[in-house]
Amino acid sequence: MISNNTANGLNGQVFAVTGGASGIGLSIVSALCERGASVAILDLPNSQGALVATRLQEEGKHVQFFDANVSELERLDDVAAEVEKQLGPISGFVANAGISRVCAAMDYTPEAWRETMGVNLDGAFFSVQAFARRMRAHGGSIVMISSIAAKHVVSPETHAAYGASKAAVAHLASLLGIEWASLGIRVNAVAPGYTDTPILQKMKTDDPSTVAAWVNRTHLGRLLDPQEIANSVVFLLSGYSSGITGTVLEVDAGYR
Repeated sequence: MISNNTANGLNGQVFAVTGGASGIGLSIVSALCERGASVAILDLPNSQGALVATRLQEEGKHVQFFDANVSELERLDDVAAEVEKQLGPISGFVANAGISRVCAAMDYTPEAWRETMGVNLDGAFFSVQAFARRMRAHGGSIVMISSIAAKHVVSPETHAAYGASKAAVAHLASLLGIEWASLGIRVNAVAPGYTDTPILQKMKTDDPSTVAAWVNRTHLGRLLDPQEIANSVVFLLSGYSSGITGTVLEVDAGYR
């Protein structure tokens, strides 16, 4: 069935975004709110999630903060149930939470490797699973945030665990997008390139040569704006992408 939810009219729809308190996640939350959606910000209790939710509420947006750590796998079903209880039937979900630890491959400890995989891969899968269970009766759309590091060997930074986890996320979105298509649940991934978040803004001062190296490998010759990533996510969540599932959309400024 083709959804009639367009990117400019998501009124009455409920979406949840992990890692929604900052960076790309916050841009996704804001973009959904601007289009009339109700949005659950899922993030750590020590994040800015509660403050962000209050600010958006004061602007008249329908948003609520929920304490959620995607590495606490046993809690994710309860989190999804609470979002549905508070906001209503869930139309879409964005698995955005992730971590990136720069580390030479020779120096990884089992703990550091498992931490990255635990958040980026295990947390992504089990949070998607929890929310998909809530969509089973009526369908919906899921977007998983991968990375250009899933396809390219990025440099000069070293983070084998991050790249491997994000490659797994991209393929997982394709697997789930096909498996759940018969349920009316579309699953796609967005693979962002280097994006001008607060972390990268700090790097412009601390390590300008690395930022310059990244920019030099993009054919658009610049970092991406977080809103550009958010727009692609909104597209995949909306009825404009009703014929798309199991796809990875690269939003990378032409990084090669």
